[in-house]
Amino acid sequence: MTHVHAFLAVDRLLQDLTKCKEPFGGKVILLGGDFHQVLPVILRGSKTLTVASSLKKKHALWLKFHKLYLTKNMCALESERDFGAWLLDIGEKKSGSTIQLPLQCYPSIQDPIHQLYSDIDFSSVTPQELKGRAILTVNNERSMEINNKVLEFMPGNETVFKAVDMIMSEDPQDQLTFPEEFLNSLTPTGLPPYDLKLKIGCIIMLLRNLAPSKGLCNGTRLIITKLQQNIIQAKSIDGTETFLIPQIPLIPSQTNMPFKFKRMQFPIR
Repeated sequence: MTHVHAFLAVDRLLQDLTKCKEPFGGKVILLGGDFHQVLPVILRGSKTLTVASSLKKKHALWLKFHKLYLTKNMCALESERDFGAWLLDIGEKKSGSTIQLPLQCYPSIQDPIHQLYSDIDFSSVTPQELKGRAILTVNNERSMEINNKVLEFMPGNETVFKAVDMIMSEDPQDQLTFPEEFLNSLTPTGLPPYDLKLKIGCIIMLLRNLAPSKGLCNGTRLIITKLQQNIIQAKSIDGTETFLIPQIPLIPSQTNMPFKFKRMQFPIR
């Protein structure tokens, strides 16, 4: 959901352009969304700040909108209607202060892995069998944990590539304050882990735009075909093209740390 300040900026801009003091300059504005599901994202913000940044909570502009409510969930399958109604009751606080989760809501980490990959023979798996399988996680830490478990399912020897970390500061005191061992323990958003565990045949995802014209963009998935000390050979999911991925210096773009550091590693996860 968009931050309330964005709505106010558009409102003022349209009023200035149309020279009309009506909300949004008298233009029709159509909004879609669910406040129960999509709140504004406030980086390192508290729950109070998140709620306060919502258009519905924050500003009288919300009162100017005519609300239309769906009475039937058309996106849910017939077998999931009860589950959808249960979630709605939780969102509207109709289920009381204590919520009892169904057993299927908190399986072990092995359950989704076994369900997706137990029928695959990794020694002869095809790209078509892999490209339609994925496990959705809430954060990168959980994703790496699941990736390592899936890696254990696969045959072959595991190769661990260790990164080289260095703090980006000319102050000798910073080198002492933030030693290399501490940097090794960090995995900021957009960076590969210090210990990158890989096997031939596993799926990787690029974390940087290496060659957009050739399809090597941030988020591209590939299958490893060869592992060497300073370079990885991988093929596209459809198996039509082969690429070489080098180790490159990586700097986290967003971090709440009081320093900057650089990691030399393969730009993949």
